[in-house]
Amino acid sequence: MNFPTVEFPWFGNGNIVAIIAIIHVLISHGVAIGATALVVSSEYYAIVTKNEKLDQLAKQLTKWILIITTTVGAMTGVGIWFSTTVIQPDSIGSLLRIFFWAWVAEWVVFVLEVVFLLIYYYTWETWKEGKTKRKHLNVGIMLAVFSWLTMSIITGILAAKLTPGRWVETLSFWNAFFNPTFLPSLGFRTFLAIMLAIALFTIFVRLFVKDEEVRMPLLRIFSIWGAISLLATVVLGIWYLQSIPDQAAKLIVWSTGLPEKTFDVLNMIAFALFIVFLFWLAIRPKKLPIFLSLAVFMSAIGFIGEFEVVRESIRKPYIIYNYMYVNGITAVKAEEMNRDGYLAHSTVAKIKKVTENNKVEAGREIYQGQCLACHTIDGWRSKRALANRLKGWPQQSIESFIPTMHQVRPMMPPFVGTKEEVEALAAYLYKVANEEK
Repeated sequence: MNFPTVEFPWFGNGNIVAIIAIIHVLISHGVAIGATALVVSSEYYAIVTKNEKLDQLAKQLTKWILIITTTVGAMTGVGIWFSTTVIQPDSIGSLLRIFFWAWVAEWVVFVLEVVFLLIYYYTWETWKEGKTKRKHLNVGIMLAVFSWLTMSIITGILAAKLTPGRWVETLSFWNAFFNPTFLPSLGFRTFLAIMLAIALFTIFVRLFVKDEEVRMPLLRIFSIWGAISLLATVVLGIWYLQSIPDQAAKLIVWSTGLPEKTFDVLNMIAFALFIVFLFWLAIRPKKLPIFLSLAVFMSAIGFIGEFEVVRESIRKPYIIYNYMYVNGITAVKAEEMNRDGYLAHSTVAKIKKVTENNKVEAGREIYQGQCLACHTIDGWRSKRALANRLKGWPQQSIESFIPTMHQVRPMMPPFVGTKEEVEALAAYLYKVANEEK
């Protein structure tokens, strides 16, 4: 409406953002949060038990944390900003205005996180005796804390998109940030990140660490963290589900694209794998099967991916719940547009009024402004490709469906605009659905 649109016609705009975001979350959670907690715990255990070999392995793992977070992690972080700014400018603009000081704080905390990471790794050999070693450990603890704080701030912002709480009424920053799902979402992410790191590190230990003097302490650390994290994720996950709006809860299974029974069975299998993995890790760590570690690692990735997909999808028809629809139109502005016309209020639309001569072109402008956020014309997801979905529909049927689509499909935002604009959109969709491919 207020910004030019960019279209990825085959893959879909939302999928571009989702892929970049999931990769970033896996790194920021699994590596920056989970792996850091395990490495610092390993250094502490090495100091207490005077295990020099374990200390050196912790150093090598820190090197990989440094490499991965400052390359792929940093690039995907920038990628999220770039892609969302281009694809969802109204949404990201609102988040910047609502959470301006939170973003400032997050950037400061992130810079300090990187500083602590650099100090932590590059002082490992110089701060290795007596009080200097304790100082080095304290730097590691600060690194873990600031990594977690970075996630905490972003979680408050992202959670507000689903549960803005009283912010819709008060417009208060504090109501938005400390929203109903902030704490359960933060806790769930924290311990799931640790579970992801445990599964990854266990694979590494089983394949490459042969020295029992190092292997056994590591597996002991993993089992302790794992027992705490598994219980915490279950409790916090239940709390999270109870905190989301009822309408959003009904969309959880739908958002995965799986039948309900399949969805439940897959989650139960993954949860059972976690339990078996932790029991095996605690009782017979030397005999822990590598395939079980790999299965748990994939399950942890699946849970994080599922959490992100579900969190994004169940907000529909909103992108900021009860405030802004997924296409960037605010609920307050919708009434005005229904009266005056969508195109009249669009700052980037070349056509401001529908006529018989420009009906199809006007329909394309409306499609780009109101449908493009979720749909494509063609593309790999046939359920979202309108040329496939509407093929064979008479133009009159499309025209009749548009004003009522949000009632038939509650996850879709209502059409905003005049009767003439409904006719224009229907004319455009009928044309693209019946073109020869």
